[in-house]
Amino acid sequence: EAELRNLESSFDAVFGLSDSIALAVRDARKKLGLADSKTLIVGINGDPLALAAIADGSMCATVDTPALELGGQVVDLACKAARGEPLPVHFGYKPKMVTSENVAEVALNKLSAIANLPTLLVGVNRQLEQNRSVQLETSAAINRRIGSLLDRRQLSQEIAKLIQANYGYDRVLLFLWSRHEQLLVLEEPEATSGSRVCLSLEESGLMGEVMRRNEPIFIPDTYHSNRFPPDPKWPDAVSRVILPIHLGSEILGVLDLHSHRPILHLRLDLVGLQSLADQLGIAMRNADLYNEAVQARKTAEKADQLKTRLLANVSHELRAPMNVILGYTQAALSSPNPYHVQLPEPLIRDLRSIFISGDQLMRLINDLLDLSRAEIDALEIIPETIETRSFLDEVFHTMADTAGASDAVDWRLCLPKRLPVIEADPIRLRQIILNLLHNASKFTQRGEILLGAEIEPPYLHLWVRDTGPGIPLELQERIFEPFVSIEHRHRRPEGIGLGLSITRRLVALHGGSMTLESRPHHGSTFHVYLPLPSLSGRPLVQPCAAVAPVLVLLSGNEQVPEALTELCRRRGLSIRRPGDDPDALLAEVQPAALAWDLASAKPKDWTLIQRLRSHPQWCRLPFLVFGHESGGSPELAAGMTNIVTKPVAGRPLIEILEALHPAQAVGPILVVDDDPEARRVY
Repeated sequence: EAELRNLESSFDAVFGLSDSIALAVRDARKKLGLADSKTLIVGINGDPLALAAIADGSMCATVDTPALELGGQVVDLACKAARGEPLPVHFGYKPKMVTSENVAEVALNKLSAIANLPTLLVGVNRQLEQNRSVQLETSAAINRRIGSLLDRRQLSQEIAKLIQANYGYDRVLLFLWSRHEQLLVLEEPEATSGSRVCLSLEESGLMGEVMRRNEPIFIPDTYHSNRFPPDPKWPDAVSRVILPIHLGSEILGVLDLHSHRPILHLRLDLVGLQSLADQLGIAMRNADLYNEAVQARKTAEKADQLKTRLLANVSHELRAPMNVILGYTQAALSSPNPYHVQLPEPLIRDLRSIFISGDQLMRLINDLLDLSRAEIDALEIIPETIETRSFLDEVFHTMADTAGASDAVDWRLCLPKRLPVIEADPIRLRQIILNLLHNASKFTQRGEILLGAEIEPPYLHLWVRDTGPGIPLELQERIFEPFVSIEHRHRRPEGIGLGLSITRRLVALHGGSMTLESRPHHGSTFHVYLPLPSLSGRPLVQPCAAVAPVLVLLSGNEQVPEALTELCRRRGLSIRRPGDDPDALLAEVQPAALAWDLASAKPKDWTLIQRLRSHPQWCRLPFLVFGHESGGSPELAAGMTNIVTKPVAGRPLIEILEALHPAQAVGPILVVDDDPEARRVY
């Protein structure tokens, strides 16, 4: 306004270098009363206010600048400059004069462009979101891959491959910071015999700058960068990204990425690369911790193997003299003894004490030896066919007769009249039962100790029950761990806590299971479930719950044995016989078990058994083979006089042979056994 007041003469036209200046002059002249409709007012840019002024006649024209064309040329020139290409001396565009004749058309075009602007912005945002989503997916895939690796060298190889494949870099260098040496050490992806590549912070250049600033550095083109010139150590690196590797607030090293051509990155790309570097730091620390754990485990396993080997050797060396002590003691206690001398009663009492103590020590030695074998998976079983009832009877009385006379404890054996044969290792099964009986005798001062058995298809159920102090619930699982003993008030711990641990292992080797039922002050019951044999030798099948359970009995006797009748009553089974048409029975029923009564066996039974063995389902059912009634006269196959169930002691075998062979007869006796030591004892 001041300039307009100082003008001495009027002017005919106003030309503004922008529409806003031209409109400002118009308004100032109007305010000073100098407005003249004949004065031409022209501006530049095609501003919407200028278009409105042209429409109402207060402005003559404006020069519209094509923003799309001009912007495209500007971007093209910027890209050429970034790539180092030569720039043109001049560039031009095509302006458009806007007057009252075409102002409506230009205004309409500008309104349409303004209306489309939100759509364009949404599209740009959507594209950014898509790029971010792709980048997150890529980072997640890389993180999953490197997160599953626990070897440092393999981790270096994999991270190099993934960055090259997903981000287009030609060389990936991983430098780790050695705090002790104050050096950056190159992590080689492959083992090399040459010396390590180590750089101090001063000679590492940009990597040292990243370590000091704790920020990434991105150079799109090192040959056209004023801040970061090319590194002479890597002259072929055109584009470069250097990222710090974080673990919390600690810097583990730097990730140096090289490209042989210029690369442009959005900020989101750099954020994704930094996230990848940080994930690499976590993966590397996990790999270090894993390697430390592996080394510690190897050291512990080596020490454990040495302990196990020492334990096995010492136990083995102790068994030999203990066998001699027990052998001579047992021989001296036998009647008549090998010395043909009547021993005085005090000496016999002392020898019994020696034998009992030696037997306990031998049991401890055997437990230690079994534990050492179990820890290296060398504990094995050799299954044999065992006549269950006589076996249990013999083992029970072996323990009951040697446990010491006590009117306060009643030893009871509760077995059915007949039990089926089972497939088990006789030595190990004997050890299982003796361990449980010995454990019961240790803690039972008065009351009873009971060994029982019954058939629960597909298992033979054995249990040992005592009236001892019982075991609290929180300790019932711990007592099966090695070297765990239960301490009771007014009683010092006995043994070293190996019996139950080894017993459970032996039961598991037989394919069975072992459980405990106990309450404090109400005694304990240990349950052992051993799988019954099948015709196929494969795992047993469980009976279908939707079908009424059936037991198929192979017997030539019309009367069902009492043991089977009691079993069927307890288990809710109905008895069916094959009869003359076994095929009809095979198609009709789905049995829970098969039973064969040897007391009334007939030759045709073998044919049916062979057919059952080839049946896909019936061959996997529990197969109960019942021997002869206790005390009954055996009706065995031709050529067989009697059956002796292993293991058998020397004295019972001699008694059987003497019963079969008259004393006045002379001649050799053939003893057949696969154990040479047993042959010498016999």
